[in-house]
Amino acid sequence: MARSAIAKLPIRFGFSVISVIAIAGYNVWLRENVEAQLIILGLLLAMTGLPHGAVDPAIAKQAGLWRGTPGLLKFSCGYLAISVTVAALWFILPELFVIPMLAFSAWHFSGDWRCYFGRFVSLAVSASVITLPALFYPSEVHAIFEVLAPAASHIIVDGMAIISIASSLTVAFYCLKDRRPSLIVLTELVILSCAAFALPPVVYFTVYFCLLHSPLHLSQSVQQLGVSQTLVYAVPFTVLSFVAGAILFLSLPDIEVSFQFIQVIFIGLFALTVPHMLLIGVLHQESGGKPR
Repeated sequence: MARSAIAKLPIRFGFSVISVIAIAGYNVWLRENVEAQLIILGLLLAMTGLPHGAVDPAIAKQAGLWRGTPGLLKFSCGYLAISVTVAALWFILPELFVIPMLAFSAWHFSGDWRCYFGRFVSLAVSASVITLPALFYPSEVHAIFEVLAPAASHIIVDGMAIISIASSLTVAFYCLKDRRPSLIVLTELVILSCAAFALPPVVYFTVYFCLLHSPLHLSQSVQQLGVSQTLVYAVPFTVLSFVAGAILFLSLPDIEVSFQFIQVIFIGLFALTVPHMLLIGVLHQESGGKPR
């Protein structure tokens, strides 16, 4: 097992344990309690989901991309401008943006497995993670994309189901081919697959995004910046993200509240992910492709 994987072992082990608890908790207690689900979703986004991107200004400062208060303002305004532009273009041409959203997400999330696999297999894992709900819950996923990209929802869901099968078989083949597979990653992949089967799409995505992806990035930020510096940036920028989400929610057309939440969660996260990924790409290029 790679050294970086060993360093992240507590987070990955914790994810597996909490995911099993989440599967049991949802199916035993929370299935019919939508209000409790929304409260838990909000808490998870506040504690891990949004903070992992909220520390981007600190990461950029450490890399020398800005200095002083004027530099912070310029960086923040540029970050916000990219996010607002992405969200605006989505509402104008949603069908044009949904495929790039899925592709960008797969590329970004593939980093969660680079300590175990090469880029190709990591992409297969992330593609499987993103698309498995379309295989197990086609009606629910179609309802989501009917809100996000109505004209192409059927094609998107059918395509995701096909990709889920191909990518899952690819991952299974490489895991079986490996003579000394990591027990940690095998357990993680099995639990993720079980979560995709046992949890509805939004709950499943919340479990993955807030309990594995975001904690992994936050732990890396804490290692780079320290706890105090991470909190100094994470707290205010997380609050600003919630404010922006509230503004987006209030500006949406008068449709069903659940549909509004879907738009805020998926479009909002994608709008924030684009500048986040651009920053990571710039830093990755400057470091010559070495992990930061």
